[in-house]
Amino acid sequence: MRIRFVCQLALVGAVAALLAGCGGSTPGQPSPAPSSSPAAEPMLAPKVAQPLTNTAPYEADPCSALPISEIEKVGGKVKGTSIAESIVGKSCQWTFDGSTGNVSGGFYSGNKLGLNSLYLENRDGHLSLFQPHAPVEGYPAVVYGAGDEGKGSCALAVGVRDDLTYTVNTQLRSGNPALADPCKMAEQIAAAEITRLKAAS
Repeated sequence: MRIRFVCQLALVGAVAALLAGCGGSTPGQPSPAPSSSPAAEPMLAPKVAQPLTNTAPYEADPCSALPISEIEKVGGKVKGTSIAESIVGKSCQWTFDGSTGNVSGGFYSGNKLGLNSLYLENRDGHLSLFQPHAPVEGYPAVVYGAGDEGKGSCALAVGVRDDLTYTVNTQLRSGNPALADPCKMAEQIAAAEITRLKAAS
């Protein structure tokens, strides 16, 4: 589970010198890619019409982005939280009671290509799953995977600015009420976060 989590975090920032892929000789360890800049890459993703600019506090402290009550609405009682760091930024992991899995969410500010990074990864054949998702509260989104999809798993990236995503990853197990549709949980969490940001702007 941890290897998959690290790979997904790294994947979001794969273009722009963040990694060449998670499938190298050492699982979960990104390898360097040639330097690139956002301006050098074509814009394949939908542009964000109303960028959210008040994300800085939550980039630094992702667990403050949403109250635990919002997570418990969709996944059951949360027994604890922790912060994970990767080359693309920090995320908060909420662990559910009763060994029913976890969900994480974070703004990956190290990925300056935002949602477009996934479109470029898909263009280059690095993704095993790439599904443009209906906009979440008006913001473009993609469900993606890199060969590690499975029951209870969903990775959803939402473009909140052209250079920033809010990404939700689920790892659900038996007993979790969202097990049958983990992407719905991911969408609900992302929608709650975006709604909160829009209200505070």
